[in-house]
Amino acid sequence: MHRLRMMRGGRGSCRLRRACRSAAGPARLVIGLAIATLGILAAPGSSWADDPRIDLRLDRRQVPARGRVEMSVTLEGFSRRASKPEIPPVDGLSFHELGRSSNISWVNGRLSTSTTYTYAITTHRAGSYTIGPVQVEDGGTLYRSEPLELGVTAAGSGTAPGPPRGTSVPPRQEVGRGEPGGIFARILVEPREAFVDQQVTLRFRLYQREDVQLIDISEFVPPTAEGFWRESLGEQRDFRVELEGERYHVREIAWALFPTRAGELTIGPGRVTCYLAAPRRERRRFFSDFFDRGLLDRQAVPLDTEPQTILVRALSEEGRPEGFSGSVGRYAIETRLDVAEARQGEPFTLSVTIRGNGHIQTIGEPVWPAWEGLRVFDSGEAVSVSQAQDRVAGEKTFTRVLIANRAGTIELDPVRFVFFDPLAKRYRTITGEPLSIAVKTALGVGGEAGPSGIVSVGDDILYIHSGIGADLQPVRQRGLSAAVAVHGAPLLLLAAAAWVRRRRRALERNPQWSRRTRALSGARQALARLAGGAEAPRTAAVLAEILEAYLSAWLGRAIRGSRRSELRGMLREAEIPEAETDEILGLLDWAEEVRFGAGGDPAEAPRRAAAMGDLLRRLEAAFRRSPLGSGV
Repeated sequence: MHRLRMMRGGRGSCRLRRACRSAAGPARLVIGLAIATLGILAAPGSSWADDPRIDLRLDRRQVPARGRVEMSVTLEGFSRRASKPEIPPVDGLSFHELGRSSNISWVNGRLSTSTTYTYAITTHRAGSYTIGPVQVEDGGTLYRSEPLELGVTAAGSGTAPGPPRGTSVPPRQEVGRGEPGGIFARILVEPREAFVDQQVTLRFRLYQREDVQLIDISEFVPPTAEGFWRESLGEQRDFRVELEGERYHVREIAWALFPTRAGELTIGPGRVTCYLAAPRRERRRFFSDFFDRGLLDRQAVPLDTEPQTILVRALSEEGRPEGFSGSVGRYAIETRLDVAEARQGEPFTLSVTIRGNGHIQTIGEPVWPAWEGLRVFDSGEAVSVSQAQDRVAGEKTFTRVLIANRAGTIELDPVRFVFFDPLAKRYRTITGEPLSIAVKTALGVGGEAGPSGIVSVGDDILYIHSGIGADLQPVRQRGLSAAVAVHGAPLLLLAAAAWVRRRRRALERNPQWSRRTRALSGARQALARLAGGAEAPRTAAVLAEILEAYLSAWLGRAIRGSRRSELRGMLREAEIPEAETDEILGLLDWAEEVRFGAGGDPAEAPRRAAAMGDLLRRLEAAFRRSPLGSGV
């Protein structure tokens, strides 16, 4: 919710309000001080500090044409019946009273009072001007000040002071009509005709003429905008404009509106309540006038703006390109890969960034080509919004995870983005740069890293066991059976050693057979090492690696990176039942979605891990019954 704020006097007005609320407490002290002051004034020994004097000051003596300078007129030693300062008119200058302040001091038994009036002087053309003498009438006597000299240079020459810190100046000076009373509110809408989802800028402005004393602002209700998506364009801005020769202080709050439907849409009225300094009454009580409590008098001025109507046009059906997703604005496209090369079966990322001016949060997706040799997973999007020169801008990045099914150089057809340009009133299509990536062959079965991450480079060494009889106990039984047992044990060991030697030679002659015989035990060991409380992406990765390593060992080729149709064909050739084949493909698809995409149910991870052991057992039995298991 926006809130109009005061540039000057806001904090002081808060102090004034607190002073009003707390005035009841020290009321007795105030009355006592007033009575004592009356007694001092009536005492014959009391006297005024000095004779009446008028002091004029300018905050600077040089100002450009159509500029502004402040002048203070301080009255010292005058009675409370003194008139307001009279400033003689000066052709080429305009004077506006900004307010007054009073000061009372008591020094060495002498009472001193002063009142300062502040004026804003607006310069209309270059030249040298004499201000004054200013005159004040008190008790039938007319007092005059010394005149002041003011130099006004041509507009754009000299060193004109910049705007106060924290304010901004509009790019052009506003020309229009003011309104009676010196304070009013308006809403400005641009453009008055727009397309659906095209930005419409709405500005709420509060105009205060420089001679109007504004005490406080409250009850700000922004204009309603039914049928629009509203975005803030930043904090309140303050600047000055000229209307019919009068200078106004403007407070502005702006929004970006995006129409959501076609037709005539209405922007409702806004409302704000301003509190102005009330005119002083001619007859006032002494205490109120003495302590200048008239500054607390204020009047509420409610200000309402007129509703505005916007004509919103629908986007034309004629010439609408294929792939248009409803994006309106002016955009550019950038595509990039996170790596220059990848390995078959391993993921890499493609990012497509759309940036420009428009309703960046609601723009649709680009047109994704059907890339050959790649599996594609949606990895989400990220939005960054900014405001520049009262326009909503930013960028939206779409990310895809890609996995290559084959080795070699893969050419990626360019990504397209289709949008409607409201300024050109036509559809446009922009295309990203074509990309390519070098894909290396997946690691072979003999050199493929298993689930543990260790690459197998050869068969394990079979050590010769020494001290075979160390664990044999003397046989104390009598008879032939004991002798056969004692003398037959070495023969059994020799037979076992011969079988091991023969199996070792067979494994050396057929490494594929060796991998098949050890595939199930390796998979079970890797599954046992999987932590039960692991996160879903980690569980999915380990399960996929276990299954890929097991299948690679039995099928004799790398499974990682292969197409699903190719894998189904290999399993059908190995005579694996369709039920187990569907379960294998389903598990691999689920694992990739959880790891790389925005799909896949992570809650299935514990169930998938628990079912993996049974799947391996059934696959082992099926492979041993298949032609591949004849040598096992």
